[in-house]
Amino acid sequence: MLSLFYMLFYFKSILIFCFGCIIQAQTPVFEHMANISNLPDVEFYDVLEDPEHYIWLAADKGLYRYDGKSYKRFSHPKQKSNSLFQLKLDDSGTLWCNNIYGQFFYVANNELQLFFDASHLVKGQLSSFSISEKNIRIFTTTGIYDIDKNTKAITKIFDGLCISNANDGFSNYVFIVNMEGKSTRHRVYKIEDRKSTKILEIKDLNPIQSPRLFAFENEVFLTYKVGGKNIIYLIDKANNTNKRLETPSLLENETIYNLLCFNGNYWFLTTSGVFVCSFNDEGFRFKKQLFKTESITDVALDFNNNHWFTTLENGVLVSPNLNIQHIDLDALKSKITASCALSNNRFILATNDSKLLFYNENNHVKTLQLPGQKIIGNLFYADKQEVLIVSINASESFVIDLKTDEITDFNNKFAVAKTFSKVNDSTLFYGNYKEGVVYKKPFDSSYKKIIRSSRSLASMVNDNKLFVSYIDGVFKYDLNSFSSEELKYNQNSLSVIAFAKTDNTTWLSTQHNGLLKFEDNTLSDTKIALPKSLEVNTLKSDGSFLWISTDDGLFQYNTKTKGLKCLNAQDGLNTAINDFILLQDYIVLTLPKAFYILPKNEGLFKTFKTSKVNMETVSINDRDTLVQKYYQLPYDHNKISLKFNSNGFQSNQHVVYQYRVQQLDSAWHIIPSNTDFVNFNSLPSGTYTFELKAQNISAKNPVFATPITFSITKPFWETWWFYLLISLIAVAVLWFYFKWRLKQKEAQRIAEIDKILVDKKITNLRLENLRSQMNPHFIFNALNSIQDYIISNEKELASSYLVKFSRLIRMYLDFSQQNEITLAEELSALNLYLELEKVRFEEELEYNITIDERLKTNQIKVPSLFIQPYVENALKHGLLHKRKNRKLKVDINKMKGNQLQITVEDNGIGRKKSEKIKRQNQQHKPFATKANEERVHLLKNKLKREITIKVEDLEDQNHLPLGTKVVITMLIQ
Repeated sequence: MLSLFYMLFYFKSILIFCFGCIIQAQTPVFEHMANISNLPDVEFYDVLEDPEHYIWLAADKGLYRYDGKSYKRFSHPKQKSNSLFQLKLDDSGTLWCNNIYGQFFYVANNELQLFFDASHLVKGQLSSFSISEKNIRIFTTTGIYDIDKNTKAITKIFDGLCISNANDGFSNYVFIVNMEGKSTRHRVYKIEDRKSTKILEIKDLNPIQSPRLFAFENEVFLTYKVGGKNIIYLIDKANNTNKRLETPSLLENETIYNLLCFNGNYWFLTTSGVFVCSFNDEGFRFKKQLFKTESITDVALDFNNNHWFTTLENGVLVSPNLNIQHIDLDALKSKITASCALSNNRFILATNDSKLLFYNENNHVKTLQLPGQKIIGNLFYADKQEVLIVSINASESFVIDLKTDEITDFNNKFAVAKTFSKVNDSTLFYGNYKEGVVYKKPFDSSYKKIIRSSRSLASMVNDNKLFVSYIDGVFKYDLNSFSSEELKYNQNSLSVIAFAKTDNTTWLSTQHNGLLKFEDNTLSDTKIALPKSLEVNTLKSDGSFLWISTDDGLFQYNTKTKGLKCLNAQDGLNTAINDFILLQDYIVLTLPKAFYILPKNEGLFKTFKTSKVNMETVSINDRDTLVQKYYQLPYDHNKISLKFNSNGFQSNQHVVYQYRVQQLDSAWHIIPSNTDFVNFNSLPSGTYTFELKAQNISAKNPVFATPITFSITKPFWETWWFYLLISLIAVAVLWFYFKWRLKQKEAQRIAEIDKILVDKKITNLRLENLRSQMNPHFIFNALNSIQDYIISNEKELASSYLVKFSRLIRMYLDFSQQNEITLAEELSALNLYLELEKVRFEEELEYNITIDERLKTNQIKVPSLFIQPYVENALKHGLLHKRKNRKLKVDINKMKGNQLQITVEDNGIGRKKSEKIKRQNQQHKPFATKANEERVHLLKNKLKREITIKVEDLEDQNHLPLGTKVVITMLIQ
């Protein structure tokens, strides 16, 4: 029996059930475009996707095109009104639209073009139009007109006030107001080509408001209002008959903007959202209402089955998956902390303030309030007993009889539960933060068996075995004896966060080893191709399907076919999925302040595609160029940037791009997310083919862009012809240079030879001239001596002297023809000369010639008669003026460096005193010494013969002259 307190509490719970239902908003998952892009307006009239998968939006501020990232506005200089309406595509894919002023536009060459200004026909009313191969047909208040696409010629095909038009691709259905006398006729005509057929005439005398026609493949509908109520007619296209339909009660008072057909269901777009109805011969049957707080003006389904909803006051809404419903619990001040599935499609949500919310599918049924403000941590439904175990995150637990909603306090028996598993109808496993417990008849007795003292994480019964995950490992228990065996993988203990079972297979979600399976008493890898580094949060099974929740979406794995499907942000599940429950027909994903309901059917999963990759711009050296397949570029135009895009809803987030340039690297390179360009800053010369592929993250196959080839020419200095030209020029330059150098060398050689010959000739002539001048000088001195002997009547001396003189003359004559003579010949002539001079000095001359034994005098060459002038100068200027003790010494030695040194030394009066005597006797000139000095100059500078002459005055300690020494040094030749 319940205590008085719990009886009162029970009635309080019933009160909440009757009056406390939570007000909730229910709508399919969607993205508001203003939250993911800079939506340019809030008031939109039409939406359309073109063959290139661009989304076109007709708004109050103009026409916009969305490429998945940004919006481009289209306008025309002559446009009279920003607002554009009635987006239509012709057979060629060209987009058309118009404005209230009466201007009709189309888009070509990426610009808005003005086709025709029909303001004089439409009279300031928005006129509908249809497009054929040759004409644009406009429906105005003054009639129906065809405007020739080429000539712009206007042809009126029907007279009357045209209020509405619908086109099924073959025929036009128009609502016409005819004035017949004083009567106003409201009629529907069918116009085929230029033939009109009356189908319906409305004879209601009440005013008709907002007539609209909607033509589909099999049906045509007319809607209008009378007395504030919507009237709907069905027009039989084949028989041209009509039938009034019963208007669904929810639609009677709504303002209908549009009627569309998706997957066999008709969508009424109204000021209260979208009313989805099925249709058969009996009429419309209401199914569901979408976005009931929005004024929906148009809906478009894109190539990835995303539904685009345009609104009058709230911009654009995109629902990636209408099957996924989002239930917002913002009105509930609590947070969801636990959930539990009941039978059929019922489930319970528990909160952090003791509330239990009961749902049947997505409908809130009732709320039960437990005593106090307690955080409910876990729920377990015992289907056999039809009771609910409520575990509190404290030392409390309750059991609720779901047949009577009776609440029983079970103290701490099931408190702080981490996991429950039904062993059989009378046995329950319960694991908490410190132990694993088995209860026999858990609701009626106190039998309790602790099977392990360790923190429990998860548990499951399968194939007559109990699997329990503890903080220190996973154990398999026998259901009879509860003896245990630890399951290890690769000899290591496991940490398992969730179990699931299919047939005789147990699935384990581990913390460090991914998904494993226990089958045939063997633990192995599942080989499920989940994305790497994906962390599994919860794992549950449903027949042959394995459901896996992660931070990146919900995965479904078919254990039979091995197929893997995924629901993620592209489907509207842009949140981490921590926990979920499986119902009979639905999956419920729980969040702290909301939950998602997903139907378990094939329509839940979409097949995603990747739009064609458009190469938007190609920039070369930071300048945009016309996009083409092949570029021939000069060598210095090698900075290339390519910008691209694959159209589609949030393609910048959901499309992965890869590129490669095989000439650089054959591997595909992934382009970072939200990046739509590739830059090459400095490509070397060569031919490069840029390949690009794009793939939606949920699509199976990529889409390839048209390859673009860049051929960057080599700089002229790297081309073969330049190398050839340079080689030829180099060869020519070298040839001309060497030829010039050879010519120059030859000319220089000839000039040098000529100069040498001339110089030699001049030198020889000058030497000969000197010798010819010296010879008479010598002869003159010798003849003076002979004359002295004759005057002295010394005949024998004169004769002897004359013989020696004649020999000396002969030597002079011989040597004068030569530039060089041997040292022996030079010394022989010198010795003969000294003998003659000794006679002349009346034997008062003592001379000595010393020759180094190392010298080969017969091989050494010296300038002819080179030593004699210095000896003669010593005699005539040094010794002649001395009365006695006249000495002359000539030493010839070999010095270091193969040098020949000739020393002529006398003990005469010295150069200073000789100079004084010389000034007194100016008639005598020292010709021999001067001539020899010139010879030395010529030999050194003209004949490159290294000869040095050093003259030294010899003095005693008192600086009195002791004579003169001449040192001649030359290289031995």
